[in-house]
Amino acid sequence: MKLNIGENIRRLRRAADMTQEQLADKLGVSYQSVSRWENGTTYPDMEFLPVLSSIFGVTVDELIGMEESKKKEQIYERYRVYGELCDGDQPEEVVSLLRELRRDCMTDPALSGYLWQLFSNVQYGSDAVMHHPDVLSELRITAKEILDGNYERWLKDSVVEHMSYIEDDEHVESFLDQYATERNLTKDMLLYNRYRGRDEWDKSDPLRQKRLFSIIHDQFGNSGLWRRGDRPNHVHESLQINTTMLNFIHNLCGVTPDPAHPITGDGSVDIFVGDRVEIGIRRACYLASTGDPEGAFVVLEDTVSMIEKVMSLPDKTVLSCKSICLEDEQFELRRFVNHSKENPDYDRRPFLRFFRGKGTDEYVYTLGFRFPLYALTAPHGWEWFDPIRPDPRFAAYVERVEAVFAPVTPEKAAEEG
Repeated sequence: MKLNIGENIRRLRRAADMTQEQLADKLGVSYQSVSRWENGTTYPDMEFLPVLSSIFGVTVDELIGMEESKKKEQIYERYRVYGELCDGDQPEEVVSLLRELRRDCMTDPALSGYLWQLFSNVQYGSDAVMHHPDVLSELRITAKEILDGNYERWLKDSVVEHMSYIEDDEHVESFLDQYATERNLTKDMLLYNRYRGRDEWDKSDPLRQKRLFSIIHDQFGNSGLWRRGDRPNHVHESLQINTTMLNFIHNLCGVTPDPAHPITGDGSVDIFVGDRVEIGIRRACYLASTGDPEGAFVVLEDTVSMIEKVMSLPDKTVLSCKSICLEDEQFELRRFVNHSKENPDYDRRPFLRFFRGKGTDEYVYTLGFRFPLYALTAPHGWEWFDPIRPDPRFAAYVERVEAVFAPVTPEKAAEEG
């Protein structure tokens, strides 16, 4: 890799209106040394790099001229190693790498968006790491820098959410007292009360709908009511819960589903598509093990067809809802493809992200391949599908889902823009 450090030193020195002699005095070297650096005859010793960076107000990477793509590649690789360490029993190594990543990513806007992984990897890592006092101490320092700094709201919210899980019993109350937002004092809640008090119903209604959708999504969507933590899952009880969730969404949207479309209601897609996918896959699983294989295949057809339809929609398509309660609630779906170096086939699979409102940056949820593909193909954890796995129709549905989420070639990605 070519380093442009000499050219950068000359450029930055001149921008600072500094002579070679003045820079040499600050560093305690001769001006001839500075001249040789700028001419590319020699490079400055390593101990001078942070000093030069401080003098010019740039990062070391910027000073040495590291290519941005190469820099990101190295950061991604270190995050990958960090994730592996968090699954192990070497907390000292986790702390060391955590410090490095915090140092390198905190001040770079292009990399700061990945800081949440410092917390999520610990949260979902081993107990040996998550409960180690040195790891917790380092995460507290990192969290404070983020929460007290000039970072995006979503990152701060993510840090609070992860730390509320990771933090030990001794510190969690004081952490939440300092950083948790009172429910009734959020910006949306305060504006909602303001508009209602002023009879500005056209402004309050979108906020009411936003709150309503969040409550619905939390309680009925994704994993809201799937499990009873006090006892093992039972297939008949799971099916009953699933039916309650599905009926709720249908009733909210004023839909009486026809026999061929038990999940979508009429074969179309709406803002509840993510919740309907999860409900549909699980419902097929429960029906397969409660003596209704044909019902399971009807559900799979409706669910897989819905996945195919929504994944084929053009980028930035806007979805709405038939419910009168959510008639102004809209999601804009945007298409993405991951670009990781570690596993090209896995990471080049397409997925959708849903944003509340057209052209906004309020990210709501992701619809991707992980859940449906895993549920249909996992060797363990989805044994309730076993009664219908030998049926050729089941393999056909697996193939359809795999086809929808097939890795996107670079050529195809370029063609689609």
